[in-house]
Parts: sequence; C-alpha cells; structure tokens
Amino acid sequence: MDVVGLAGAPPAAIADYQVVRVLGEGNHGRFYLARPPARLGIPDEFVAVKVFTGQHSEQAYQRGVRELRAFAQVSSPYLVKVYDAVLQDSFLYAMEYCPLGSLAAPARPLSRAEVLRAMAHAAYALHALHEAGLTHGDLKPANVLLTEDGGKLSDLGLARYLTPGVTLTGMASAASVEYLDPALLQGERPSRSTEVFALGATLHRALTGTGLYGELPDSEPLLAIRRVMSAKPEIAAGLSQEEADLVRACLAPVGERPATAKEVGEKLEELAARA
Repeated sequence: MDVVGLAGAPPAAIADYQVVRVLGEGNHGRFYLARPPARLGIPDEFVAVKVFTGQHSEQAYQRGVRELRAFAQVSSPYLVKVYDAVLQDSFLYAMEYCPLGSLAAPARPLSRAEVLRAMAHAAYALHALHEAGLTHGDLKPANVLLTEDGGKLSDLGLARYLTPGVTLTGMASAASVEYLDPALLQGERPSRSTEVFALGATLHRALTGTGLYGELPDSEPLLAIRRVMSAKPEIAAGLSQEEADLVRACLAPVGERPATAKEVGEKLEELAARA
C-alpha cells in the first residue's frame, strides 16, 4: 500500500484536509499546504500538514500525539501552533502555516537583522521548551519559519518517538547532521547544551550559507556523520566578530557554552538591533 500523500502527484485530500500544493520535503516526510476541515473551528484559511514517511501503529500514533500535545501546551509566541494529529496508515499532523517561508527557503530576500531576529525568536522558543522539560530535537534553518516580526520554531523532531529502537544516527539525514552536537552521535541524550550547539550551527548556516563542515553528501548520511565525527567545525568568512564569537560560544565544549538558549536569544536580539 502506498503511504498517503508521499508517492506521485499530490492527492486532492489527505484525511479531511483539502490539499492545495506541496510545500516541500522535510526529515521523514512531506509538507503540504491545505485547507483545514471545519471540525477544527480555526479561522486560518490554510494550514501546513506534515505526512510522515512509512506506516505507523496505533501505539506510535499515541506516542506522537502525546509529544505534540506537550509541545502545544508550551506557552511561547515563538512556537508554531499545532492543531491536529491523524493516523491514516501514516502519521500526519497539522500546524500553523507561515507564508513567508523559512530561513532555508525564504519567500523574499532577508536583511541581516531579519535573520538575526528570527534566530533570536527560535532561541526563545527553544528555551520555553526546555523550561517545560522538552527538547526540540531537529533545529535547523528549515524549521525556523519566518513571520513579519521575526520567526517561529516548527517541526518538532518526532521521528525519535514514531520509530522506537532506531538510533539517532539511523534517523539523522545528511541535511540535519551538521546541526547535531557530535556528543549526540556518541550516544549523549538531547539537552539544553546540545540544542545550544544546534543554535550556533543553524545561525552559522543562516548567515553564511555555508555549513560548519562544508557541504555534506546529501544522499549519504553515514558519510556525513563520519565527516562530522572526524573533522572540527570551521567558521566561514562573512561573519562579524560578534557573530563569529557567538557561534564559537555555542559550539564550545559542554560546560563552556551559554547556559540557556535564552542567553543566546538575548545576544541575537542585541546583534539584530545593531545590524
């Protein structure tokens, strides 16, 4: 059986959502622009629907729903709203749609101040999750969505809950490996500290267009992991001294990084105000 919405042309509908078009591919799934069903009772004309690759059991669905519910209950203006979750062979959920795109694919050119402000808001969103006892698990430019006044953090890393028993290295795509603290690849658990590393790596890519390890092989995650484990991250040219210092602080050894994502966010706001 084909997984709903992931093969061929986009379907006219997914569950009771009317599909408008494909928004893009993400880790472990595809995003669609869709019209929400009346049952949700929300004013939004459009929502973004993520359909995960593969079929999922009722147990996996319940795990995913629990995590989404916890995410939705965190109070932060910088987290996207999550509206719904459905199991229809594969797992899918609906969230707020941000038409300005993401730091990875903005709908228009961005000023440096806009990039820094969007990253500051993502850092505040991370801090709110951490204060609630959660980690995001998949911070990268594609998951920092753009708004008129900054940004919002989206796409909680649900693969770890939907695919029990699969290691982090097995779940990582080449597109995500550059944002992972190498300690995670050595078996450490996600934490405030590992996500501060991800903030630094995401900021570096968003400002320079270059990865900390150069361009990793898109279709070969194991080779990407090997490079990350064997090479030291390199700061690209094009950053101001303060921006480079902030990236270095985020990538520093555990214990020497900023203690919280909020600290990083405050520094980013300072830089945005002067950009």
